[in-house]
Amino acid sequence: MQRGHKPEYVTQSAAFRKERFGVLLLIVIWSGFSGVALAEEGGKRLYTPLKDGWHIKQLEADKPDIRRLTEEASSPGRGWLPASMPGQVHDILLEHGLIPDPHFGKNAAQSAWVGEKDWAYACTFPTPREASRTAFLRFGGLDTLAAVYLNGVRIGRFDNMFMEHSAEVSEYLSEPGKSNVLLIIFYSPLRYLEELAVPEPYQGLPKYKFLRKCHSDFGSYLGARPHSVKIGIFRDVILDIPGTSWLEDVWVRSSLSEDLKQAEVIVESEASGEMAQLEWTLLNPAEERIGRGMVPSSAGRFVFRATVSEPMLWWPWTHGSPHLYRLHLHLIKDNEVVDSRSIAFGIRDVKPVFSDPETGAKRFRFDINGQPVFLQGANWVPPEGMSHCWPQERASRLLDLAVLGRMNILRVWAEGHVPPQEFYDECDRRGILIWQDFMFGYGEHPGGLPEFDRASRTEIEGMIRRLRNHACLLLWCGGNENHMGWDFAGAKGDFTGKGLFHEIMPDACRKLDPSRIFHPSSPYGGPVPNWPLEGDWHDYTTLTFAPEASVPTFGSEVGRASAPSLTSMQLFLSPEDLWPEAYDPAVRSPGQPAWPPMWQYRSVNGSWDKVGPVEKFCDPKSPDELIRVLGTAHGEYLRDRVERARRGVPDGAPAGRRRCWGNMVWRLNDSWPILYWSVIDYYLEPKIPFYFLRRAYDPVLLSFERSPDRIAVWIVNDSQDEVSSRLMLRRVDFHGKVLGALEREITVKPGQAERCLEATPLGPVSLRREFLYAEFAGRSAVSLLHGERWLHLPPARITARTVGNKIEISTDVFARQVSLFAEGAAGACFDDNYFDLCPGETRIIQVLYPADVQRIRVQALNSEGVVVQKN
Repeated sequence: MQRGHKPEYVTQSAAFRKERFGVLLLIVIWSGFSGVALAEEGGKRLYTPLKDGWHIKQLEADKPDIRRLTEEASSPGRGWLPASMPGQVHDILLEHGLIPDPHFGKNAAQSAWVGEKDWAYACTFPTPREASRTAFLRFGGLDTLAAVYLNGVRIGRFDNMFMEHSAEVSEYLSEPGKSNVLLIIFYSPLRYLEELAVPEPYQGLPKYKFLRKCHSDFGSYLGARPHSVKIGIFRDVILDIPGTSWLEDVWVRSSLSEDLKQAEVIVESEASGEMAQLEWTLLNPAEERIGRGMVPSSAGRFVFRATVSEPMLWWPWTHGSPHLYRLHLHLIKDNEVVDSRSIAFGIRDVKPVFSDPETGAKRFRFDINGQPVFLQGANWVPPEGMSHCWPQERASRLLDLAVLGRMNILRVWAEGHVPPQEFYDECDRRGILIWQDFMFGYGEHPGGLPEFDRASRTEIEGMIRRLRNHACLLLWCGGNENHMGWDFAGAKGDFTGKGLFHEIMPDACRKLDPSRIFHPSSPYGGPVPNWPLEGDWHDYTTLTFAPEASVPTFGSEVGRASAPSLTSMQLFLSPEDLWPEAYDPAVRSPGQPAWPPMWQYRSVNGSWDKVGPVEKFCDPKSPDELIRVLGTAHGEYLRDRVERARRGVPDGAPAGRRRCWGNMVWRLNDSWPILYWSVIDYYLEPKIPFYFLRRAYDPVLLSFERSPDRIAVWIVNDSQDEVSSRLMLRRVDFHGKVLGALEREITVKPGQAERCLEATPLGPVSLRREFLYAEFAGRSAVSLLHGERWLHLPPARITARTVGNKIEISTDVFARQVSLFAEGAAGACFDDNYFDLCPGETRIIQVLYPADVQRIRVQALNSEGVVVQKN
């Protein structure tokens, strides 16, 4: 770049700032692409995604020659790369073999230059015959600094990747049947930030906070070093030609009676163009028509209500069926349907409980349809780190695994991107609740700067309009660690940008979605922002001692760091990087990471300080042993914390009122191949802690509580039904000899947690040679009283055989951590794995993925293992 010239887009003039943070007159705010009907004929809406015929080109000049680029784009030659849309620059370059795969080794650094360049995107498309009507170009995702030209005329400038942009283009299209050239210039976000003049009061803020682009792009936190600054088109570009009238926005909400026997459905719709009538049809979840009506002609707004008796309620899947109703809307002009919309929605009641009704103690609980629901799940980060384009297959697989993990809530993290409508549609159908962050990351923001506030309000309101119809949406949250980041920095007084979280956001929510809760940030509550006994809490116990944190009111980020499977590690590390010759992981100086240098490189700075209690395990001497130690330490930490949170009181405290009503691990997935806090790795293979978490999320939980003076067995019932069965507790040695037993008939009501049996009558238990074993209602649990490295485990002989498409496993003596591996297959998944197996106990395990795997290796820490050939 010539330093004597600033790019056209990077200027600090007042005129530019006004244009940049405002909206050009020809730009309209649109509520989203979801539900727009495809045109069929005549006056109906013509809706055409522009996916083919695209090319991209790297630009070297600071000020692109728009006329020349438009001419070139009409017949792209040398220097232009063909591409399908949506696609970002990294996607296209990798497809053409022009950059090495950024996922492997240190390759991401070799393509970091992409974000330093300007890029031209261009396509040609014909003008349809309907173009004599009003026409729009809709942009679902532009990342991020974009100037758009149609046939050489600039139709818009955009600088916010979290918004869907739109431009009215009727007068700029060619005549029907002739070709148009669409040109989009993407300016370098890195160069823009380098030249940005930050106003004096905001000098301490990172420059990327001034740009409404995914915050994690600008650092290595998700796994790419030095950063993963992306650029280009990541959602569909649409040519939208409506008829004489068209629908702009539809808002559907419902209100339930106290007895849940009747619901009122309220619909508000906005339309543009000429006056028209609105016909509506309401279908129940069985697709039966239960309501129909016509709303008279309007100058742009329709409001109507419908009553539903004995409604079929939407539940999170762990507590019932996620029933969905469907509303069909037809906009009618001169007896012709000119536009249509179909909206799926759920009828449910969500009431927050922020204090115990009797004691007044702080709570962060949500009662859904009158029932307290323990929310258990994970934080969701972008499924792919190289691109913001939505990988539908990867996302669907992750949702499958979330359900396998018994999760009923996901938090869309503020420092990623906003998923497309398909994600929320799928969560509606699956019954997965969504904790939705606004896209404002760690610490302070330039709130109070008028241009930034106006742009942020527009972004926030657009996001609310796009997502508010979704039954899965539980709450709005201001962002990630905003107040906490300010507090961690040791700052005093109000933090910069506080008005965003306490004025602009709540005002937008009250105006556009008043029935949902707005939570200022995550975490938030109490005398300091990250306080375990009020609001939600993030788990920083690897770095600090947090008073009263054993049972927080709601854990919204909980976890430890671990590694992917050996199969996955081999996909992004060379053999030498995976385990250097003669490498010794022994720790011989305080604070030394006990993993190879490339494991640290493919992790996050300081991540060794965030591993679980590895000191309880034998010293590893190979990569697979180190992976097992890290994963098991991570898993046992999650198990212990989740079990304690679900019991609801600190160890040894009287049973009774549950303090904690939610746990979300940080995090569900990885955007890049990395060693960190996820429970599913980048290659979509569940990590070791996933299986510990799945067992801890069992709706009827059997767990051991250990205090300095006693060991007790608890039962937690977070199912919808009362559970009754005989609870059996045994003291057993590792050879299988029963040294004592207790039994009791137990009944636990929904939502209750009870301490049911104490092990004291069983006498002293050998720490190294015995264990406790409990059974209840078809479930079992094991309590080892000492760390793994101090146990005296006898050699185990595991037997395994195929039973249909499942594997039956048993053992002669106690088998420590039975593990199943699909030989020769990546991304293997089972319905259970990494479990302790007791003498005389049989487990039947199903292979879920890949379904065609033939050989399964079954082994344990104290067993050589066996190989099973599937039928």
